[in-house]
Amino acid sequence: MNHQTTPHGAFLMVLLANAGFAFKGIFAKLALASGITLGGMLMLRIALAMPLYWIAARTLTRAAAPLTGRDWRDGLLIGLLFTLATVADFVAIDRLGAGPSRMLLFTYPLMVQLLVAWRARRWPTRRELAVFVVCYGGLALLFAPRGLAGDLGPAGWIGIACGLVSAASYACFLVWVQDTARRIGSARCTALTNTSTFLVFCGYALLGAAPADFAIPAEGLGWVALMVVIATVLPFLLLFEGIRHTGAARASLIALSGPVITLVAAWAILDERLLPLQGLGLVLIIGAIGYLQLGGDALARFVRRLRPSARPDGGRAIR
Repeated sequence: MNHQTTPHGAFLMVLLANAGFAFKGIFAKLALASGITLGGMLMLRIALAMPLYWIAARTLTRAAAPLTGRDWRDGLLIGLLFTLATVADFVAIDRLGAGPSRMLLFTYPLMVQLLVAWRARRWPTRRELAVFVVCYGGLALLFAPRGLAGDLGPAGWIGIACGLVSAASYACFLVWVQDTARRIGSARCTALTNTSTFLVFCGYALLGAAPADFAIPAEGLGWVALMVVIATVLPFLLLFEGIRHTGAARASLIALSGPVITLVAAWAILDERLLPLQGLGLVLIIGAIGYLQLGGDALARFVRRLRPSARPDGGRAIR
């Protein structure tokens, strides 16, 4: 990977990574519609992804020093956090539905900020807090029209607990993985952490999988293969490289664009409706993320650059 990546380049990497991750649910829905089981899809996804992760790691880090025992230990242990976040997230989706579970999962940026502030012994800045308020307001507008139907009951509370566990696990993953990624490189860190997920699902295949999990229709295989390349391997490589240059706190805030991209993709591909109130939420989130990246003064300079360079009236730049 290019070690001279600019801050704006790192921002773009994280944004593209989250765009890829956002399409994971679209590909998953299309694959499940073909008749593949959830367990079968998860096993096939990691089985197809693992060779690609290690090929990328080998190709991009030819001159790197061999991995040490410490590298393997840290990568595999941190990968368990991501595996826990994935499993808990799917349980939350099953118990609550996609909208409410996304709301719970995307509380993880606040948890990341708390962890980063705790490690640095500081409070979040006013600018970060303002972004939180606007982004979470936008998320509320995006998903409030869906609501939670009826009484939650025991299953609903289990879903809420799993959603919070998923958010907390993913937040810890993002914070603790960045040190390992800087030490061994983003490609090898990606391969190592996902090896944990692979080993967990190998255990599931041997001990808990049902016969139906191994019945893979051709159409389902195609959708899962697309999911692996577009919404799994490439996003992970971009995310880790972006985190190396932006840090977990900034990357987690940029990731708030994920639900927006999912909502738009579902509307365009799956013909799900985008309500006007949800559109307003989309604008709020994109605006807040843009302000986080550019800042007040930088945003003004960016707007000035967009205007014609030759101005006969010598007018002032937009404020």
